[in-house]
Amino acid sequence: MEFLKKIAPYIFIVRPKNLLIIGFTQFILYHFLFATYADVVALSGHLLYIFILDTILIAAGGYIINDIIDYKSDAVNKPDKTYLLNDISIENAKRYYYLILFAGLVLSVYIAIKTNNIPLIALYPMVCAVLYLYSRRYKSSVLTGNVIVSLFVAFVPGIILLAERNLIFNPTSEAMQSHILQVLIFYITFSFLINFIREIIKDIEDIEGDKNMGYVTLPIKYSILVAKRWSIFLSLASIVLLLAWMFTTSIPLDFRIMMYLLLLVAAPLVVIIQILTKTTHKRDFSKISTILKWIMLAGLGALILITKTIP
Repeated sequence: MEFLKKIAPYIFIVRPKNLLIIGFTQFILYHFLFATYADVVALSGHLLYIFILDTILIAAGGYIINDIIDYKSDAVNKPDKTYLLNDISIENAKRYYYLILFAGLVLSVYIAIKTNNIPLIALYPMVCAVLYLYSRRYKSSVLTGNVIVSLFVAFVPGIILLAERNLIFNPTSEAMQSHILQVLIFYITFSFLINFIREIIKDIEDIEGDKNMGYVTLPIKYSILVAKRWSIFLSLASIVLLLAWMFTTSIPLDFRIMMYLLLLVAAPLVVIIQILTKTTHKRDFSKISTILKWIMLAGLGALILITKTIP
């Protein structure tokens, strides 16, 4: 039991729930979207699981360095969710960060060699460097940090497009090429927008601690009202994107899938807009953040349903 108490902070500091969602997203995309080409995908068998683990390690490293740099503001914004100082020293957190970076680099080299795609080795340090710069410099800026984090969320499915580009752009079926691209591009774009909203909402939630740290985020520089308007605009854009995709895609979406998307993805966005037009309470912004998480999970469920309809 004592050992479990000691390692628990090292597990929770990397947001295991978020890491599970990252791994689950990539697994679903491969297991369903590429099911027809299971024998010819670049990342088959054990390579797929190593690839997923490598993506998880990138995210874990990003969470740790973010907590190291932001531990003072986190002590104000979320004291009950801060593991540094009380449970993990700054020095041990840094060692943990370097260990994860090294492990991920080793895995990325192994994947690149096994898939005969050596240039991909450069992708791992590039992404890690961007996440470091986000935590060190851009997190405290107006929208730039929000965009970087949202791009990383879009990177989770987007890296699959890069890894399997030879298959996707040279398929045996042109229809299959079109369907895979439609699903991936829509999901990448939608993931970016939903997380962009969530990042702005988090800035509103963390406004007091961020002010103490001298950060200049959107709600601090332009007011909470402006940040709410951005969130409403992005929510409307997400709804429009979803509806436009539903009614223009060549993928045969049946009534069940369309109702699923409307009730579990579009409707919660409408609820978020309604909350944003009325609220100024921090607890309501926390509620919005939770709803956005559920929308992302609902999106994963939609992926399963949609991919099953691809001929």
